[in-house]
Amino acid sequence: MEIFLAFLRIIYVIIFFSAVFTYLKFEMREEGKDERGKSIANKSYGIVFPLIPFGWFLIFLYDEFINQFSYEAYKLAIWFLITGLIILHAIIISVLKRQY
Repeated sequence: MEIFLAFLRIIYVIIFFSAVFTYLKFEMREEGKDERGKSIANKSYGIVFPLIPFGWFLIFLYDEFINQFSYEAYKLAIWFLITGLIILHAIIISVLKRQY
């Protein structure tokens, strides 16, 4: 089971770094700087960034009323929140690039 969890962690980190690469590639190239690219980025930001306080609020509610997190578990939950939203941001950018 430990090998499987280590494998899943590696896969998640690979997905995270590919999402960061996708985001940075979009922002640094010309397609991210023209009117179409700014529209795509704004729509993606509009979807993803309101989820940060909502996710943090859900983590707080779970910690306060359901089960208390240890410090390490709380750090891991916040890490998954931030990295998950970055992955979602890159996915939304990729989808919107194909639609427009």
